[in-house]
Amino acid sequence: MLNDYLQNLIDELKIPYLDVACYRSHEKVCRFVLGDGIVGKEKFYAYSCGKVITVVSALKLIEDGKMELSDRVCDYLPSAKNAFIINDKGERVVVGDKITLRHLFTMSAGLTYDLTTKPILDLVNKSGGKAILQDFIPKFFETPLAFIPGERFNYSLCHDVLAGVVEVVSGMKFSRYVKQTIFDPLGMNNSFFDNSEKGVLDVYFAHENGEIKKIDEGKILLPTPSYESGGAGLVTTVEDYIRFADALACEGRSDKDYCLLKPQTIKLLTTAQFERASVNNGYTCVQGDDYGYGLGVRVRQKSTDWGLNKGEFGWDGAAGAYVLIDPERHVSVFIGMHVRNWPVVFAGKHLEIVKAIYQKYILSNQDKI
Repeated sequence: MLNDYLQNLIDELKIPYLDVACYRSHEKVCRFVLGDGIVGKEKFYAYSCGKVITVVSALKLIEDGKMELSDRVCDYLPSAKNAFIINDKGERVVVGDKITLRHLFTMSAGLTYDLTTKPILDLVNKSGGKAILQDFIPKFFETPLAFIPGERFNYSLCHDVLAGVVEVVSGMKFSRYVKQTIFDPLGMNNSFFDNSEKGVLDVYFAHENGEIKKIDEGKILLPTPSYESGGAGLVTTVEDYIRFADALACEGRSDKDYCLLKPQTIKLLTTAQFERASVNNGYTCVQGDDYGYGLGVRVRQKSTDWGLNKGEFGWDGAAGAYVLIDPERHVSVFIGMHVRNWPVVFAGKHLEIVKAIYQKYILSNQDKI
């Protein structure tokens, strides 16, 4: 049985918390909650799984005609115009006016994920740890970009900057805009980007020897408690996030017929902008050539030999959260974990769980290979 498989998995690997949900066409297919004292309603840090919500929130503004992918970022965030590279001659070359919204969506603006640069650390110290997102964005452009905007994919702070654009265009704090346009309409009552929520599950860390221990750092990917990170700041529950995933899997409509995104916008979201998106950073499932990268999501470029079709999309998080959205079959899967450095013990396991779910519940006998 699948429950036995999952229980054996966490018993063997000593995973303290594993919560797996699958929906199809707004109906629950299965749910498995494993871990001592876990009941399935706990809030946890989803980290980069929040990126999917961030790009959807920005795409809603595009649907509303308030901005376009080709718009220059500096037209919304003037400090972006100062972005520069250091060329082969060691010269400073300003390229900020070349950064577009498309570059933010596709992680190709030239930014990195370094939150330890001198401008950033100076801001943290000067503000007494109270600096907000809009305070940080100018600091991202005070150190050189890694490459000319649009040149290539590089996993980075692009979606944090995109959250800053959402604030400017919507006229609201990022957390408030997402709550108004995504969380409240979908009934995601335990999801937050404002960092004020307490009672989040303990965070664990997987060491290189496979030992998993609780850590005290909490949200260590956020430079200050007031920083609303579109790329790493999501607190959610499995019950909440599967509602979001289910809507995307069902042509953008929720079970209550709320239009999260129009079908043509989902097609735009999932059109590969880069044919290969191997992110060898130690905390993502996207390794190898199976996936391209769309407007902020992995996009499967070839079907698996066991029946998962091309076009599946989603992302994952630094503590092992994982979302899979299958628009062809209207299937969504969300996996909740809370283990930093999870690939040490869990690499490849997310897709194994998906395969087990598909083989048992989703694929017909004709589909199975």
